[in-house]
Amino acid sequence: PNGDVDFVNRAWCDYTGVSLEDACGSGWQTAIHPDDAARVIDYLRSLLESGQPGEFEIRLRRFDGAFRWFLIRAVPLRDETGKIFKWYGQNTDIEELKQSEARKAAIPDSALDCIVTIDHEGRITEFNPAAERTFGYRRDEVVGKELADVIIPPSLREQHRRGFARYLTTGDAQVLGKRVEMTAVRADGSEFPVELAITRITLDGPPSFTGYLRDITNRNRALEKLQAN
Repeated sequence: PNGDVDFVNRAWCDYTGVSLEDACGSGWQTAIHPDDAARVIDYLRSLLESGQPGEFEIRLRRFDGAFRWFLIRAVPLRDETGKIFKWYGQNTDIEELKQSEARKAAIPDSALDCIVTIDHEGRITEFNPAAERTFGYRRDEVVGKELADVIIPPSLREQHRRGFARYLTTGDAQVLGKRVEMTAVRADGSEFPVELAITRITLDGPPSFTGYLRDITNRNRALEKLQAN
């Protein structure tokens, strides 16, 4: 009832790599992400004082050092007099849900610009309606495929792959966070100029990226006419 842990199950130990003996008392808190620790401990203290059940989201360290998001539910167990004599906690892995929410937040369906996300392998994970209209692919046709094989012209694909690999290895990004012009290719093989801005999605684990692309064919034509005059 005072919040000290006296038992964690085998699944918890296997995930964290922390033994039952080491997890007891307040030892389980060593598995909490440092940025979450103070918030979680304060919240648990408020539950103990109120005697009410509650839930919160937290990052727990896996045995290999990686952190994943969990939903923690804490429920009091009372005796026949109504007095709390134990608390039970249930830990549910919600990492995929959190990543999905982050990606969806970055990809509004109503956006006028093409918005494409890729994972750390360069494979497409999201392809918004504007991208479908511009490039001539349905979302379900391209998700899981390499970005280079879908919208990058064949002559530029190797250059794209080298740049992506360089960033993953060294962190050196020549286009990340900048607005650049490049050539893209549609499903029918026609090439056209686009303006591109790439941002990294803030998530734990392997990096993923969102690209915002805009067809600038008409803009370039207008500039050419102005220059001709």
